[in-house]
Amino acid sequence: MSAESVTNEQPAYLKWSGGSLPLTGPCVIGRRSDNDISINNVQVSRRHALLMNHNSVWWLNDLGSRNGIYLNGLRITSARRLRDGDEIRIANDRITFKNGQQGLLLRSTIVGSTTQLAQPDENDASYSPVVSELLISSLQGEILEGEKAAQWFFGKKLERSPGAERFCLPPQVREWLTRMMETSAAFAPLEIQEGEKKLVVSLARCKDERCFLLLREESAQVSIERLQTLGLTEREAEVMHWVCEGKQNPEIAGILYVTLHTVKRHIEHILKKLGVESRQKAIKAVTDRLGA
Repeated sequence: MSAESVTNEQPAYLKWSGGSLPLTGPCVIGRRSDNDISINNVQVSRRHALLMNHNSVWWLNDLGSRNGIYLNGLRITSARRLRDGDEIRIANDRITFKNGQQGLLLRSTIVGSTTQLAQPDENDASYSPVVSELLISSLQGEILEGEKAAQWFFGKKLERSPGAERFCLPPQVREWLTRMMETSAAFAPLEIQEGEKKLVVSLARCKDERCFLLLREESAQVSIERLQTLGLTEREAEVMHWVCEGKQNPEIAGILYVTLHTVKRHIEHILKKLGVESRQKAIKAVTDRLGA
């Protein structure tokens, strides 16, 4: 079992008998050597588990492993939210999830003040865990691993040339992947609208000409995460998110618990950063640049 050393600057990390790994992005655990954490054990699947951060919360997903994942002694059957001190067991290896900045409450900073938000009740019928699948492709979009996941998400949009051994990603995804390879900027996820739902494709990393793609489905909206890739601060991204949702300034102020003056000031900064003069042009700039 191998990984890099942890630094004190990282609030979340994994720790086990053989070392520690800071969580700076999606983390894949499995038997293959190109995983973030590699476990040399025949009971471990090649791609066994996935940890991902969504809305400042870390989630644990089983990638269809043969022998499963145990969280605090219980085998998980769906994506589970991780808490500080949780023990993850894969085969004979025990890994502890540590997050020094996570308490019983989640915190959201709004203009210098702190609002406490109760974490969701996992027994609530409305509770919806974040499920993400892993797909690995070539730089050209040929699917190397995760064909079943690709079939589930893309269906008939997948392409395969006559006589070809593997499927290729849909043209829209291949074009996005090519753009990601040509830029050194932050990787902006691709959002594909499908009725009231949207598919979000994120590029976790590329290694040895293999692209690790995360696929997840969520309700339709322009995400704050993607808006930040346009150079907006987290607060500006939140404001712009609600602008894209059609909310007016007084409504946004009420949603974010800030003054109307603060919302107007953020919008001024947003227009300047996007190089436009009006809200409508800002919305158009966002949809043009992010393909929303």
